[in-house]
Amino acid sequence: MVLVTAIVLLAGSPTPGLLLALAIAPAFFILWHFYNADEYKHESIRLLGGTFLLGAVSVIPAAFIESLFKRPTLGGGLPVVFFYFVLDVGLVEELMKFISVRIYPYRSKQFDEPMDGIVFGVAAALGFATIENILYVFSGGIWTAVFRAIVSVPVHAFCGAILGFYLGEAKIRDQPLLGLYGLLFTALLHGLFDTLATVASSAAIVVISLPAFVWIVYVKVVKREIVEAEEESPYRNRSENSASLEAQSTAFQAATKFCTQCGARVRQSDKFCANCAHRIEQ
Repeated sequence: MVLVTAIVLLAGSPTPGLLLALAIAPAFFILWHFYNADEYKHESIRLLGGTFLLGAVSVIPAAFIESLFKRPTLGGGLPVVFFYFVLDVGLVEELMKFISVRIYPYRSKQFDEPMDGIVFGVAAALGFATIENILYVFSGGIWTAVFRAIVSVPVHAFCGAILGFYLGEAKIRDQPLLGLYGLLFTALLHGLFDTLATVASSAAIVVISLPAFVWIVYVKVVKREIVEAEEESPYRNRSENSASLEAQSTAFQAATKFCTQCGARVRQSDKFCANCAHRIEQ
């Protein structure tokens, strides 16, 4: 991203094609990262793509619902601004991601571990974030693309990962309320992020505080949930058993010798072949 930015600045005004590439590239990079974070079983590409598209389409009802409420000014007080961003923005947008996962991949038999929830939650969030990002980047230009690539798109993805983790736990444990808990938690995080971005008094504070917020959410919440989800995976033992059997097979083969004369198997300690009496090279 830094290299592309430097090239664009040196070349002059960015073309629409380049702006589009910069707008969608962060989403696909982050989705690739989460897809490969699942060490034991990769999710269906069909389900992943469908969830991404549902997240993208959900921008339309989200925009409509948000347009019904007037955005408050800072003069109305910090609590009013915070509750607006939690309820009208955070809850609405996270609900769209929730629905995108709940109505499609959640119903599939292939959704059978908490890590599936994380990956599909990220896919829905990035579908939403990609459409939103295209609109912002084409209106704001190159610096908007750069800033949103390291702040806005990741925060959408991380909220999707958290929401998806709770949806995964809800399905595996058969406790639907866990999914609603995840929805409320991510709505709160989303609202807090937007409030911080709105009330920041200078560009310097925005540049420092928002990336720090995103990083804290990833390290303190998302990474821990990935570890927990992987530990709960039903495919973990299968993978470890397979690796163990492969290691044992490799060790057995390495410890096994064969007579070069007749091909009979001999022990490591044998000096002569019991089948043809040929001398075994040590």
